[in-house]
Amino acid sequence: MTQDKTPQYIKLDERNHVEKPLLDQLDGLGWEVIDLDGKQHPGDSHRFNFTEVVMLPVLRAQLKVINKWLEDDQVEEVVKQLTASFPGTDLIKNNRHVFTLLLENTSVSVNRRTGEKSPTVRFVDFTHRGNNRYIAVCQIKVRILGTEHHVVPDIVLFLNGLPVAVIECKSPKVKDAIPEAIDQLLRYSEQRGAKGEGSAPLFYYNQIVIATCRNAAKFGTITTHSEKHFYRWADPYPRTVDDLPHGGSGPNDQQRLVAGMLDRDNLLDLIRTFTLFSTNDKGETIKIVGRYQQFRAVKLAVKRLLTGQNPRERSGIIWHTQGSGKSLTMMFMVREMYRHTRLSHWKVVFVTDRTQLEGQLSETSRSIGFTVKVADSIRKLKELLRSDSSDLIMAMIHKFRETDLTETFPELNVSPHILVMTDEAHRSQYAMLGANLDKGIPNAARIGYTGTPIDKTERVFGDYIDKYTMRQSIDDGVTLEIVYEGRTHNAEVADQAGMDRAFADVFSDYNLQQRMEILGYGSRDAYLEAEPTIEAKAKDMVGHYLTHVFPNGYKAQVVATSREAAVRYKKHIDDALAAALAKLEQTNPGKLDLDRLRRLTTDVIISGSHNDLPHLKVYSDDSRHEASIKSFKMALGGEEEGVTGDMGILIVMNMLITGFDAPVEQVMYLDKVIVAHNLLQAIARVNRVAGESKEKGFVVDYVGIGHHLKKAIDTYDEREQQEIIDTLSFPEEELRELAASASSMCFL
Repeated sequence: MTQDKTPQYIKLDERNHVEKPLLDQLDGLGWEVIDLDGKQHPGDSHRFNFTEVVMLPVLRAQLKVINKWLEDDQVEEVVKQLTASFPGTDLIKNNRHVFTLLLENTSVSVNRRTGEKSPTVRFVDFTHRGNNRYIAVCQIKVRILGTEHHVVPDIVLFLNGLPVAVIECKSPKVKDAIPEAIDQLLRYSEQRGAKGEGSAPLFYYNQIVIATCRNAAKFGTITTHSEKHFYRWADPYPRTVDDLPHGGSGPNDQQRLVAGMLDRDNLLDLIRTFTLFSTNDKGETIKIVGRYQQFRAVKLAVKRLLTGQNPRERSGIIWHTQGSGKSLTMMFMVREMYRHTRLSHWKVVFVTDRTQLEGQLSETSRSIGFTVKVADSIRKLKELLRSDSSDLIMAMIHKFRETDLTETFPELNVSPHILVMTDEAHRSQYAMLGANLDKGIPNAARIGYTGTPIDKTERVFGDYIDKYTMRQSIDDGVTLEIVYEGRTHNAEVADQAGMDRAFADVFSDYNLQQRMEILGYGSRDAYLEAEPTIEAKAKDMVGHYLTHVFPNGYKAQVVATSREAAVRYKKHIDDALAAALAKLEQTNPGKLDLDRLRRLTTDVIISGSHNDLPHLKVYSDDSRHEASIKSFKMALGGEEEGVTGDMGILIVMNMLITGFDAPVEQVMYLDKVIVAHNLLQAIARVNRVAGESKEKGFVVDYVGIGHHLKKAIDTYDEREQQEIIDTLSFPEEELRELAASASSMCFL
């Protein structure tokens, strides 16, 4: 038999290329490594039989290390709480039960040494971290209940005897290695719809699942079932990439993820601070683990709060691109602060206009023992700021009157233990409120969170704490590429002839006399409100939507130039949909789902004023907005609590174009001139990751976005300008047009 003389380091099999290097790296991080084979016995992995998923001897021993006063009978009582007292058989409910115990601990009746009643018993020591035990087991056998068969995960990580992570390794030679590994993890956890093919109890304790083929490595949780929602861990903070052993090409994804997530301290922090349960748009419970840019930003921001000698040194900007999870970063920030003794008594003020964030923060604050107090008026905000208590205050900027914002604040509280966190920190109302907060709480630290910073942001908040760019987000699969499609060249034209040329593509079916009548409106806004203009564009939008977006089950947003235009758009979009449906009922070459199309609805979301005419007032009702937005966020064909997901197209003017997160939205039809950072924020509505068929977002432009994008790009430095252009997929001719007007940038 010929001996294989291939050097180990270039073998591409799973064991030598993926599994063994991972185990070696864990060993270097201080993990105990147990490398098993098919002849293993339960005792080799600290178990009494293969059905057990917890290392009971290790758990018992570590409970006495962490809680030195526990007696043996009390240890058994506590072990039963963790291994035999589950709420049922539901995987997610049981996993949440364990997670709550790990964070909130348990108690026994008495500390027999001191007499203390109901003393706390900790399963994990988050403070004295050397009291924990970390064991990695390779090829551990776990019996499938009710059978003689086993599952054999590649690597399982045990924290104090509890299986907190499962890693599935694949050879890079395997086609679709990561999806195959994910499917295997779903089989192990019995989440493919078939019983008797895995061991759900192994995943009751799970905090992270990892799929790796060395060059690609991604993590998720037990509720992550699609590769689109598994993410890289690209930065091994607090280590740097240069700290990792690597060749000329740099560390691979597996090395980065292991050094970042499975560093023993980082893993404890991820469990304690950066993990939460939430509810998605379908009403399903999901488990979320923070991503590397969120982890890094929070750690750096807290470090600045702890080391800064004055308000300016404690302040700064977190620039994370649109759609990368700034709301979650803010919540993780609060959790991390309240874990630090020196920061746990701080007052935290959120300045935001997102009601969605209010709900998320309220849920998070409850988990750390705080209540969010909402300031919906300047008077209420002043009252809360005067208090010395360590509140979480949410200042709802959109509920403040502009006259109140300009009123000069007196000095309210000189404490240096106040942090103001501002969501999308560049808006004008925030600037007005910010100037008053400087007077009212002069020693407070200020952190601005933004996806589109401008020079003014840096002047107000200081330098950058952390950056996570559009390109990084797309490379990580956190957001999608945005494809731009220009329907006109430029809405900024000075005369009727120029306007006629600019909109000739939209009005090609009209004769010259009709075009001249349309162009007689004169001003751009009047032109964009004109019924013939809107009718023609509505037909074009519906044609595009039914061709490129609706077949895959996604939705659209139309941004109109005025409230009047928005209402007119609804009429003409509804007419165009009806006409398209009638035609499709005769011939349907694309085999569109006509039943779904018949149920498709549209709505207008606009603000109101006291003197609105009835045809505007009907679309400014808050309860109507709430119902329409809920329907829009649901999948087409979905139904929940009597609400269906039939809302397919929302038409807006200003509402929902910033801070609105609906992954089901794939296209924005832009018929309003938006400039600078607001434009970049608006088009980012379509970059959210959703189902498998949503590979990119679309912006269809009816007002000449190129000119205005140039204005937006001008607010960034040259490197950032290039990145914005690179990550928005403009057609070549549009890029050349932009390049001609921006000689300092190389677009191609």
